[in-house]
Amino acid sequence: MPDIFWQIAPQVSEEETDAYPEIDPVVLQLLANRGIKSQEAIDIFLGPDWGRDTHDPSLFLHMKQATNRVFQAIEREEMISVHGDYDADGVCGTAVLVTVLRDICRQLKCDHARFSTYIPHREKEGYGLHEHTVRHLQKDVGTKLIITVDCGISNYQAIELAHDLGMDVIVCDHHDVPEKVPKNAILIHPQVVGETYPFKHLSGTGVAFKFAHALLEEANRRGAGFHKGYEKWLLDLVAIATVTDIMPLLGENRVLEHYGLLVLNKTRRVGLKKLVEISGGEFGKLDTTSIGYQIGPRLNAAGRMDHADVALQLLIEEDESRALGLAKELQELNIERQKQSETIFQEAKRQVEAQEECSLIVVVGEGWPAGLVGLVAGKLVAAYHRPVFVIGQEGEEYVGSGRSLGGFHMTTALQTIAKHLDAFGGHPQACGFSTRGKDRLEKVVEGLLAFAKETIPDPKVVATLAVDAEIPLSLLDWDFYGDLEKFAPFGEKNPRPIFCSRNLTVMGMDTVGLQGKHLRLVLQSPEGRTSKFIGFKFGDWIERLHLGAQLDVVYEIGVNEWNGSRELQCSIRDLRLASQ
Repeated sequence: MPDIFWQIAPQVSEEETDAYPEIDPVVLQLLANRGIKSQEAIDIFLGPDWGRDTHDPSLFLHMKQATNRVFQAIEREEMISVHGDYDADGVCGTAVLVTVLRDICRQLKCDHARFSTYIPHREKEGYGLHEHTVRHLQKDVGTKLIITVDCGISNYQAIELAHDLGMDVIVCDHHDVPEKVPKNAILIHPQVVGETYPFKHLSGTGVAFKFAHALLEEANRRGAGFHKGYEKWLLDLVAIATVTDIMPLLGENRVLEHYGLLVLNKTRRVGLKKLVEISGGEFGKLDTTSIGYQIGPRLNAAGRMDHADVALQLLIEEDESRALGLAKELQELNIERQKQSETIFQEAKRQVEAQEECSLIVVVGEGWPAGLVGLVAGKLVAAYHRPVFVIGQEGEEYVGSGRSLGGFHMTTALQTIAKHLDAFGGHPQACGFSTRGKDRLEKVVEGLLAFAKETIPDPKVVATLAVDAEIPLSLLDWDFYGDLEKFAPFGEKNPRPIFCSRNLTVMGMDTVGLQGKHLRLVLQSPEGRTSKFIGFKFGDWIERLHLGAQLDVVYEIGVNEWNGSRELQCSIRDLRLASQ
């Protein structure tokens, strides 16, 4: 595994610090590292305001057309089918629209049984809206209006078929826009050519939320009695989706996440309440980490291990006892998901160790479920600091998933080999694809490796760890920690601040955890300040250290709470001997 290069951000200029004398220089540095330099941008980032910093849904070019079509369907008592994706973003977005359609029908005293949901089976059907689904909705359900959530922009043929069969389609999506977009659909997508909505990086659920907000406003114009701000109760699902789909937590997403976490911590959804309780979460303390490690994996486990309908039903369930049963089912699916993904991860690692080192990892395994290859890819990226494609084989069918580091664009890589793929899509950092036949798979692997060679020409290129600033340990106090917490919520494009301190002397050391996996240190700076550090999975360093050794350390600043007491503790991200 290559060494990690510490890329310390260039220090802000004296001119910049003079322009904002009221802001701590390190805080100013953190803002600059995130591209936040104007007074307006600083105010928005450090103090998100709902009224000032969110955009009106009517700014979407086709929003009025979309809302009119929904109310036309309601008035005509036409069947509306909400078609989502099987991941947490698609499920949450589907739940947002189902919740709002149900509530609107109740308010307007119309038949709320006139809408249905459809989420494809990950392994049997794959991603997106399919022609066989369109035929099923038309023939068996009687659908007149399809609303896609977190999919649709790449499903030209299926939407053409829907049009030919007399159905209308509204596409709520956010994925990369293909060259050929659906022409017979109402598109609510922030990135399509000509779109006027100013923020381009909403999650699929974020787009669905904007549509839902517009529907609520139109419902009130038609006599419904939704109170002002009612739409904010949908933000718990937006908060979950924005994190699980790795959307940048900047701009409007930061505002949606900030308020979404407030709503999540007092959610009205009985299913979410039960899921949080079962997963060990604590209301009042739920944050982006809680979503990433507790809530999100359990919602995703449904689509990975069985069918995402389990997660959808949990989010829209109104009966407490049924909600508890669904939460328990998701918990069991998640436990099984963990076991299976760990087995596949170990098999994949053995393949990687047997391969000649290059700038891209590609592994293939028979019987690796399509629902788990993405998780394994993410774990391999963390282990080897290289972009990864993990491909599962079932007979002649191959389904792959990719996860990236900065500098390697996943969907661009797939576009170079599109002729060898049956389907593909995703984001710069994560993607999925399918192909059939061993010969085509070989062409896929050859093409991916060739693209990687051009993009990352040195196979021994080191992984990069972005460091916000080099600081002395003397800065570490509760006031400084309070300044850092103003940067929450943390996530994509706004990670927890990472610092570097050099020439620290080891004053105490031991290992903790099962088999001494974790390293615990007391380090002293040259000026005599001591601080406690914990290095998860750094336990093997105990053999390389001795009291008095000098270390350079990269770390995050956190809080250790134990037995009723709280103290600052630094979490090690990387370390090296100071002589290196």
